[in-house]
Amino acid sequence: MPACSRRDFLRTAGAVTALLVARVSHAESRTPGGGITLVQAEISQKGELFQLSGHFDAQLSSALENALMRGVQLTFVQAFVAERLRDFWIAENLIDIERSVRLSYNALLRQYYVSLSGFSSTHDSLAAALREVGDLRDWSVLNVKQMKRKSDFKTYVRMYLDVAQLPKPLQVNALASSARWQLDSGWQERSFKY
Repeated sequence: MPACSRRDFLRTAGAVTALLVARVSHAESRTPGGGITLVQAEISQKGELFQLSGHFDAQLSSALENALMRGVQLTFVQAFVAERLRDFWIAENLIDIERSVRLSYNALLRQYYVSLSGFSSTHDSLAAALREVGDLRDWSVLNVKQMKRKSDFKTYVRMYLDVAQLPKPLQVNALASSARWQLDSGWQERSFKY
């Protein structure tokens, strides 16, 4: 039986470790997880204001759904950034705003609650509540006074679960297993002219 050199041993150990890491990451990607995707986003002018309309499709992972059913309130943040493009200089930042949408469940009444800017709505199913959470309907994001005519503008829209709003023990869990607890659509870019 031939003797194994140190180099061969390290090469084999590295290959086995890489194979195990690949299997674990593949298994995590197959577990039912949630996600947030931007389905539609449009900016339209209504009087003196520019309003963002559209919606995100949000799906909770099984860990988040279990936490919600046990009384943990989930806070989602919708973020909007707009900038005016300039020919010979960097883009001018016009606005950077956020708003929070809270999702909770009442086990006694078996109802979901979604609250945004002081307004609350009640839903009988999680799917209906998540549709309301991802709704961008008529969000006033820009004023005509901020705009310059005949200019090109870029906007960025994002929605994510605010892990910092979770109870402290769950924050630690969220940091340890990010795939199941952290939902984020990432910045989605849109362009328009004024």
